[in-house]
Amino acid sequence: MSILLVLFVIALSSCTFESTIPVTLSIAEEHPFEELYGKDMWYELSYTDGSETKTVHIAPGIRDVTVQVYSGGLRMFVMKPLGELGAIGGFFEPGDDSHVALISEEGEFADILLSAFEYRPDAVSRLSMKKVKEANRDLSEIDQTAFLTALFDGKLNPNTITRYAKGNIAFDSIPEGEWISERYENPSFSVEWSGEEILFDIYPGVYRYIEKERSLLLTIIYTEDGEHSATIRQSPLL
Repeated sequence: MSILLVLFVIALSSCTFESTIPVTLSIAEEHPFEELYGKDMWYELSYTDGSETKTVHIAPGIRDVTVQVYSGGLRMFVMKPLGELGAIGGFFEPGDDSHVALISEEGEFADILLSAFEYRPDAVSRLSMKKVKEANRDLSEIDQTAFLTALFDGKLNPNTITRYAKGNIAFDSIPEGEWISERYENPSFSVEWSGEEILFDIYPGVYRYIEKERSLLLTIIYTEDGEHSATIRQSPLL
């Protein structure tokens, strides 16, 4: 038997005999936009079961769903309201309870790791998010590029992860109104008059706000390089 055949048999056996387990995912809290409009949204669930990434449509009103995953490593779960808004997310790894509450604080980071799984599944599966969260209470502070580079190079130390610095940015072209944040952890704000300068103290990322009376969605993007932009379009919730 050739060495290549032996390696193939070993790999096949490891996949074949790794058990699957049910994991129940729950939307932990009412989304701020659901509260604003008084109705449930549909969600797009994306997750890895340990072998591939899967996508499932979650109808409005469904708050819990059970999926099967392989038990041998870190698994990421991401739900995006309407398939496009900011994600809620969570993680499961060996030894965890089989119930995972999906929250906005973990959504973006889970989404980043889910994308990384497509390129380096072994490196991502070996990651312990327990250790990362113990050393980094706010995942939005983590420099994602530096984190993934260290993870892929096998040099990641949860206690010495590079963190972003917050940036102070301002816009004076946001229309008047009450702008509700899509995340409870990020403050909403109001614009009292046209041309009022609104200041934001934020980490790099994407931030969304809805002005219900005008049916507008504001998207603010702040990059690692310090560049920032604001776009406004019709709200997807009417």
